[in-house]
Amino acid sequence: MSKAATIKIYKMIVKPVSVCGREILAVVEMGMTRLGAWERMILRRIHGPVVEQEIWRKGSKQELRELYKDLDIVADIKKKRVEWIGHVVRTDHGWRFKKLFQSKPEGRRRGIPRLRWLEDVQKDVGEMKFKRWRQ
Repeated sequence: MSKAATIKIYKMIVKPVSVCGREILAVVEMGMTRLGAWERMILRRIHGPVVEQEIWRKGSKQELRELYKDLDIVADIKKKRVEWIGHVVRTDHGWRFKKLFQSKPEGRRRGIPRLRWLEDVQKDVGEMKFKRWRQ
């Protein structure tokens, strides 16, 4: 198969399936790092090694970004999270997820404090420099 066909299959089938549902999960940073590494592994297999002066080597992250010319999987998940939070904010007040979104959990978190979904999304919104996203 050609590289163009393989990239098209990756963009249309593999990436959406791997991203599906992750916008509503609080994913720890280690999971995001692993997803990024997994995507780079796939892109390296598609594009193959780089040849410089008859020496073969793996393509770097920057070279893969230039060849792929699309959002990486981590940025895509963060973008979809921001889209999802916008959808939740705009929905009716009777929707169950909206009630969960607006509620405040009681009690203390014990052990290692896990990141909550809203905290994760707020961090993503801050990285993307959106202001007043609740309005």
